[in-house]
Amino acid sequence: MPAQQDNATAPDLSVTPRAIWRLTWPQMLMMYLMFFMGFVSVWVAGRISADVQAALGMVNQCGIFLMVVSMAVSSGATAAVSQSLGARKLLRAKRYITATITGCLILGLIVGFLGLLCSSGILRVIMVPESILPQTREMWLAGLPGLPAQYLYAATGVMFRATRQVLPPLWVAAIVCLCNLIACLGLGLGWFGLPACGYLGLVWANVASQYLGAICNCLLLMRSGYLSRRALPNVRWLKPALPYLLKVALPAGAASLVWQSGYMALFILVASLPHDSVNALAGLTAGLRVESLLFLPGMAFNMSAAVLVGNSLGEGKPEQARRVALNMTAVAAAALTIVAIVLWPFRQELAALLAQESGAQAQIVNYLTYNLLSTPFSIASTVMGGVMVGAGATRYNLMIFGGSFWGLRLPLGWLLGHMLWGTASGVFLAMLISQVVQSCVMIHAVRYWNWTRFAMRAR
Repeated sequence: MPAQQDNATAPDLSVTPRAIWRLTWPQMLMMYLMFFMGFVSVWVAGRISADVQAALGMVNQCGIFLMVVSMAVSSGATAAVSQSLGARKLLRAKRYITATITGCLILGLIVGFLGLLCSSGILRVIMVPESILPQTREMWLAGLPGLPAQYLYAATGVMFRATRQVLPPLWVAAIVCLCNLIACLGLGLGWFGLPACGYLGLVWANVASQYLGAICNCLLLMRSGYLSRRALPNVRWLKPALPYLLKVALPAGAASLVWQSGYMALFILVASLPHDSVNALAGLTAGLRVESLLFLPGMAFNMSAAVLVGNSLGEGKPEQARRVALNMTAVAAAALTIVAIVLWPFRQELAALLAQESGAQAQIVNYLTYNLLSTPFSIASTVMGGVMVGAGATRYNLMIFGGSFWGLRLPLGWLLGHMLWGTASGVFLAMLISQVVQSCVMIHAVRYWNWTRFAMRAR
């Protein structure tokens, strides 16, 4: 292994359609594998009960909220690494990668410990319904030991993408997905001769999968030469290098915090509805999984856009970066809108697949009705968010995404869902309206704002 640690070579920096497709399709397939893992978890939870399915949704949303720090650091590292490679500064890229992965592991341990200490307060803040509080508490505590591995798995995956090495993590994701499938069905429902542990078995399966993925990704990055002890930066190097990373990471972290806390507030809005709140919560949980069929490929385009824009700006080609940004946004929105049109007639069938109770099925259909309509807008916003990450202009994501969520979606959701209609339909309609407004503002920003000035070469 040590003999291979200096074999890393700078990736292809071309932005031809072939290069873009070569970068994007493995990430898209990886996103679908992630979707399948989440889908299986929700499906197994639904087979246990609607209460477990609703509790799983609350736990998953809390877990995503705790990933905010990792998302922030990864956003900063994506900009720093992709721009470094674009400028053909391989050693600088390797140092950013090693520092990011080491930092994410430490941060995962710290955040996991804090989550354990504050577990009761967190569950009170998100207003978990009393009927599902015991299951939610047990699932939350059982899942916290997996948070460091989740931080590490996410960070290593981002570093693979930033270096355009997209096939190794795809193979890892396939192995993780298969192991997760067997463990969820076996430990959750007692298949394959394994003991049926119910919802705790479901959580244990997901924790084990995160550790497997993190270990495999680290070994592969070490083999490729991008992760090594020799590349671990010293204080002298960090002093000039960290400011840019923090300049990108802090707004990205704030944006993630605003976004994820917004989703927590959204779950609270649904959980506290005057009518049919538990079924609405189960419908939101399952509906988000179906929506992932569209959102996760959109995230693949988001990540590709971040890398390509970062490479272009690192090379000193801002016009190329702008052209790549607009072209990828248009292609992603058009392609995934077609997928949404295909899914539209099968909303009821998808709901029946994910839930057994008729009330939960009706709420899944209700959620999908509004959110399939928002597909072109949500996908466009997603890809343009990646553009800003690659450029280091994450403050624009904070301004636009945070403003649309907290300034429009949540107040409108409360007004329609609690005051006027009293049902989940009001909250879901507010989500649609906010996506339309958000995408319009993002398109204006990409076309007319000077976001290329945030790149390292510009400094």
